Amino acid sequence: MKNGCIPEEADVVVIGAGIMGCSIAYYLSTESRKVVVFEKRNIASGASGRNGGQVIQLEGRDKNPETIKARLLVAKENNKILKNLEKELNVTLEYQKTGSLDIALNKEEWKDIKETVKIQQKAGDREIELLDKKETLKKCPLLTEKVYGARYRASDGTINPFFLTHGFAFNAMKKGARFFTNIGVKKIIKDNKKIKGIELENGVKVKCAAVINATNAWSTILCPEIDILPLRQVAVVTEQVAKLPVYPMEAFIEGDAIFTTTQTKSGNLLAGGFRTQARKRFFHYDETVSPVELSGSSAIFTRIFKGMEDISIIRCWSGTMAVTGDCLPCIGKYPETDNLYIAAGFSNGMAYGAIVGKLMSELLTRGKTSIPIDIYSPERFYKKGINWPELYNYTVLAEFFARV
Repeated sequence: MKNGCIPEEADVVVIGAGIMGCSIAYYLSTESRKVVVFEKRNIASGASGRNGGQVIQLEGRDKNPETIKARLLVAKENNKILKNLEKELNVTLEYQKTGSLDIALNKEEWKDIKETVKIQQKAGDREIELLDKKETLKKCPLLTEKVYGARYRASDGTINPFFLTHGFAFNAMKKGARFFTNIGVKKIIKDNKKIKGIELENGVKVKCAAVINATNAWSTILCPEIDILPLRQVAVVTEQVAKLPVYPMEAFIEGDAIFTTTQTKSGNLLAGGFRTQARKRFFHYDETVSPVELSGSSAIFTRIFKGMEDISIIRCWSGTMAVTGDCLPCIGKYPETDNLYIAAGFSNGMAYGAIVGKLMSELLTRGKTSIPIDIYSPERFYKKGINWPELYNYTVLAEFFARV
């Protein structure tokens, strides 16, 4: 998608046309900023178009009260925006508030979930609920009898990530933003602390007043001083089936962190994560899927549910999300620069996509944000290397973070 000739200058250049880049472009365009977006592939071609569309406000079992409070504050604001976003953008988003479950399939997991809920509630999370086995099976009778209990949040849900990302992009275009796809950014042009513009891979240079790096797992290519780790995941989707009492879920199977079961409006079920292979950093950008990974993610439907043995898998894929040293994204001004910003390090973009665009727009146009984002400051990782595991997947990183 190319909006005419590449301009010689812009108010803001946004790098990356995933959910963050498109959301940022939309909100900046509503402030009458001249925005140009460059994307190496296409809109929603990365993690934004390869996730399950799960809007889970506190995914994972975070036990840090401060990060729980900060994450929940931002995620709740994101949900408030999503509530009225279809009307604002005049697009169908297939947003459903289904609730979400984090289920325990053994005694150790049940103990961990109970501890997590206790910490969350003490941190001020008034919505999170602890369900015992009977309550969990009543909520989702399709679950195996092996379930011990679950953590439940009623206001979580699902959204169509393609519709959301494209909805922001098209509305940004209506307000004057220009999108150029299949054009990568080679480098950010600096003069001491001042950003002067960007140079594209084809040699064309664009002057601008500010640059925003919204490339998530690819952000270190242009901003190597902050170590953001690429993390590959695998997912499968089934044929269309009748509406089922399923929820976006987290769980561990044989020690592997898995996610399931988004059911799209058309009836397809999504799941992934089981037996996703550990690999070296560079190979987390590889989007091929091995037979082991395909069979693993497919097996989720029979490992935790009853009566799904005959459902057919129709497609599989992999996608690369991102992780930081504390599992919180980097949102804000890039250190030691006057006009460079970053919004990257998201492992759960659907819980942040709308609000991050609004906050970044506020930061650029007003110099401050409507809710505090200090805990997300890129400063905390600037020029601080992290001794990541050489071979890793989601499960290895879950263990790594439990030790740091």
